[in-house]
Amino acid sequence: MEKGFPMNIVTQEAHRRQGVVRLAKRKGKSFAAKIYGVSLSSVKRWCKRYDGTWQSLKEKSHKPHSHPKRHTDEEEKLIKECFKENYLRYGWDGVYDALIRQGYNRSFSGMVYAAKRMGLGKDLPKHGSRRHDRRYPEVLVPGEKVQIDVKEVPYNCLRGALRRDGKHLFQWTAIDECTRLRFVYGFEEHTPENSVKFLKLLVKAFPFKIQTVQTDNGTEFTYKFISDSEICPFDRVLSLMGIKHILIPPRTPWHNGKVERSHRNDQRYFYDWEKFSSVDELNQKLAVHLEWSNNKTMRTLGRKSPIQLLQEALLA
Repeated sequence: MEKGFPMNIVTQEAHRRQGVVRLAKRKGKSFAAKIYGVSLSSVKRWCKRYDGTWQSLKEKSHKPHSHPKRHTDEEEKLIKECFKENYLRYGWDGVYDALIRQGYNRSFSGMVYAAKRMGLGKDLPKHGSRRHDRRYPEVLVPGEKVQIDVKEVPYNCLRGALRRDGKHLFQWTAIDECTRLRFVYGFEEHTPENSVKFLKLLVKAFPFKIQTVQTDNGTEFTYKFISDSEICPFDRVLSLMGIKHILIPPRTPWHNGKVERSHRNDQRYFYDWEKFSSVDELNQKLAVHLEWSNNKTMRTLGRKSPIQLLQEALLA
């Protein structure tokens, strides 16, 4: 070895092996193995590889010469196309869903590995995976419990007369805890009357009987904290329909975690990209977004979509 150049770990190990081999040739392989504290099989293997230079004893790569399961050129091309069209808005989940629709049959992790190996997503905003914490008993029957909540449409999504006149729009959302099937609809006012309208639309939209709805304590859902005698119109209609109403404890939005999470996804996948000049335009675009979200596969559902889970549940 040339003087003046410090040895790295690989080089040091190769020189150590050279010492083992030289001792083995003089005193025997078993003796060398005992003195250096290595296995006899290692000594035999090093003696067989040794050609008189320490370089021949360097650790060889364990990387396979070929990868039978590696993505084909056609698959890599498809990943690039779907990544370009979907990643920025929908993240890795959106890329994978687009691939599945085009006949891709690899795993999600395999797709991400192949994409990153091609350098995709390196300099773009990250859509990281999140920990999914199941705090509550899993609901096994569609309609057994449906979470409902209201999201105000971000003001920067409004345009035209809505923005000029300082008006607001609101999105009512219902999500079935069993299948994650959703229904959404927009209104111009945040009132109990609109909660009733939404409930009637919801009952028609969901292909199963709703047994229980769970909401927060907003006055659009209950008068529990503002009146002992007056009944909220939403509660009155629920009673007529034979649907149980559960209220989560005050200031505990995580009890309605599924609908809250779906609202965050709406912000990320929908409101960050759209503008509306009327409530009709909002509902037209919401309908398209709803179809997409109900057909979007989810990691929490075992890479199935709400529609697929619903079909399985109805056939069971």
